[in-house]
Amino acid sequence: MRVSTHTAVAGAAIALVVGMSTAASATSSGIVTVTHNDGGTQVGTTLPGQPLVSVSVDNNGVCVGFSYEEGSCVPVTTS
Repeated sequence: MRVSTHTAVAGAAIALVVGMSTAASATSSGIVTVTHNDGGTQVGTTLPGQPLVSVSVDNNGVCVGFSYEEGSCVPVTTS
């Protein structure tokens, strides 16, 4: 089975967010949301009333954000 770089990066980003959310939700009721839009994948985690970590992966690269702060993006080249 061949896995594209885009898929591998998306999987790693999702694993990171889910792992962080699991740790955060161990003491409270956290929510993980996964969406697929415009050829990309977005993952967000929240506690009631408070965003935690978000990651998105699309053709433009990988973006990571924390709480209400502006996210940081890194371009990703696939082959």
